[in-house]
Amino acid sequence: MSVLEMDAEAEASTNLVGPVIRSGDLAEAVIDAIEEDNPDTDVLVLDRDDYVRIHTVRSCRLTQASLEKYYGQAYKLAALEIDMPSFKGRLYTRDDEYRWYYENEA
Repeated sequence: MSVLEMDAEAEASTNLVGPVIRSGDLAEAVIDAIEEDNPDTDVLVLDRDDYVRIHTVRSCRLTQASLEKYYGQAYKLAALEIDMPSFKGRLYTRDDEYRWYYENEA
């Protein structure tokens, strides 16, 4: 769908899920990768200067392949946790995919 800026009111929605990433090139790559990995979903972004909240409704998928594509280099998803001080929802992890989800939808 598309990347949309969200406001604080939208961010308070309880069914949004996804990562909070420190601002920079990695955050931009994560936004683009999440947009690719969730093709039928709007990606909502709240830029807080030092960090960026990246959310979708109910389920948010991020693959290593798409992140590497947009980041322009090899990148292990486990390393994302260094630049991800928080996230919203529950997180299911695999070596090649992270998925944030709402409640018990794993």
